[in-house]
Amino acid sequence: MSSNEQSAQEVEVIGSEGTIEGPIEGPIEGPTENTWEIEGVEIHLTPLQFHCLSLLQRLIALKNSYQTDPQYEAWLMSAINKAIYATLRDCIETNVGDQAKEFLRKEHQIN
Repeated sequence: MSSNEQSAQEVEVIGSEGTIEGPIEGPIEGPTENTWEIEGVEIHLTPLQFHCLSLLQRLIALKNSYQTDPQYEAWLMSAINKAIYATLRDCIETNVGDQAKEFLRKEHQIN
């Protein structure tokens, strides 16, 4: 597909409410510079490492918010904990296990 054909292509975007925001016309451009950085991590990250660490951060935030949920259910907390463990294993496999463990240590100290 040439760049002209791609720019004429319509793309639907899902909004935060799960609704379609409408078609977007024109080229889809990403950042011109690949900066994969996470606050508190001093090493250069690959896109996969960035994905694993940012997912871990989101899961930790989800766990923290769900602990105070009035409709708390133990089975759901168990699922969140298993997702955190699986993501920790992914971080270890992508060589950012020490940074991931540091995120978990900080979370444990807060709770």
